[in-house]
Amino acid sequence: MRSIAALLLCCISITGCAHGPCKTLGTLFGCSCVSKREQPEYQDMSIQLPVFNYDLPLDTDLDGHTLEAIRIAADDFLEADPTGLPCERKQSSHRYRALRRNDVIFVRIDFKPQNCGQTVRMLDAGATYAISVDGRILRRELDGLGPW
Repeated sequence: MRSIAALLLCCISITGCAHGPCKTLGTLFGCSCVSKREQPEYQDMSIQLPVFNYDLPLDTDLDGHTLEAIRIAADDFLEADPTGLPCERKQSSHRYRALRRNDVIFVRIDFKPQNCGQTVRMLDAGATYAISVDGRILRRELDGLGPW
């Protein structure tokens, strides 16, 4: 009996964290990788999900390091929690461009006025970052101020 329990415990730890209905099982074994965002109570089945294959043209195709670099730059430049902030100060109101060169990811952040229902750009409202693949900010330059 002990060997079955040990085998079950070993299998669960190897498979990683559980999501969805098995969330409780993952929690019992110390797994905390379940999304911390509030999940919808129901799914909208009228939304047709695309099939992600190599023929599908994508808007964005990022590796994990590039996505992390964009998040680090966005959190450094703007508040991560948009509660109570004006539209211009929210991360969702900006445009993010990234360029990876070996182990350095360059991230450009610019205010996108259309996301706030505006048409006029703000001057000196962006920043450029150089971030290493291990998540360190190597350099940052705020428009109009230079390095800070």
